[in-house]
Amino acid sequence: MKKLHGLAVILVLFFSAILIAGCGSSSDGNGDTSSKDQGNETDNQKEKEAGGSYPVTIHNADRDVTFEEPPERAVALYQQEAELFAALDLEDKLVGYSIVTENTPPEYEKKLKDVPILAEDGYPSKEVLLNADPDFLIGSERTFTENGVGTVEEMDKLGINAYVTESEKPETVENMVYKEIEEVAQIFGVEERGETLIQSMQEEIDDITDQVGDVDEPVKVLLMSGGDSGSAQVSGGISLDNNLIELAGGENIFADEDEYLFDTSWEEVVDRDPDVIVMSYCCGTEPEDLEKLVSNNASLQDVTAVKNNNYIAAQVEDTTGNVRVTRGLKILTEGFYPEKFR
Repeated sequence: MKKLHGLAVILVLFFSAILIAGCGSSSDGNGDTSSKDQGNETDNQKEKEAGGSYPVTIHNADRDVTFEEPPERAVALYQQEAELFAALDLEDKLVGYSIVTENTPPEYEKKLKDVPILAEDGYPSKEVLLNADPDFLIGSERTFTENGVGTVEEMDKLGINAYVTESEKPETVENMVYKEIEEVAQIFGVEERGETLIQSMQEEIDDITDQVGDVDEPVKVLLMSGGDSGSAQVSGGISLDNNLIELAGGENIFADEDEYLFDTSWEEVVDRDPDVIVMSYCCGTEPEDLEKLVSNNASLQDVTAVKNNNYIAAQVEDTTGNVRVTRGLKILTEGFYPEKFR
């Protein structure tokens, strides 16, 4: 009997220990285990979402590129492409970027602060680029030339997948910005994030255009990015600038030109008489420099925009094909129709 009693005591103690351990692990939210589970939930969700479906084949730069798995070491050859990675929560995939721009939106600046800058004002040298050991590059057509980082064919031979940002003509937010978001999200297995980003941007665009509303007489707009005493560099009808001007309720005075960016005479500007001039600035040129170029030109003094001192400053990166276009659209609409945004 004493032996049985002793055995019973041991069993009671054993099962009590199990119960106590079980209660300890099912914390009400203040315990370590619950916090750890909660913290892992987001990471697990991200991993699950980033799984994707492979292989993925993208038609880009006149060839098919197949990805058997998501790239792990990406280089963005423009900061605006690095910002796209940040917008998709893919900054951890970046091993470098180049061509740093001003006035970076705070949400992207924070995410990119630890990403190495391979070159400040231009493309990285081939040596610097290859030292970063990328398996994926993203940049424009002019990036992938002998004067840039090398051709797409060169990158293919090196086993580096090159993605060229491109669009149909004329360029639009849909066929340029959204297309790039969709394809990059697909390549990296985060399609849902891409869809969410596009939806958010489109909602913002709709809000801005709704605020502008119907316009009986659109303002006539000249968007210039440079020039000299004899000519101006302006945006034509197939550029994304043109699409944004139209979305903002304006009319590009060179919309009839089947050009992206081209030089035209000041006489032609006088004949078309813009109501407003957008100073598209970058690369060390300030909007004040462009404004001075226009206001000091004697032949332009009777142009409506010059007489009314009606100038809008817009950073190039805000009106080109990237995730900042909503900010660029807002700058244009508030400049064209300030009374609608008071």
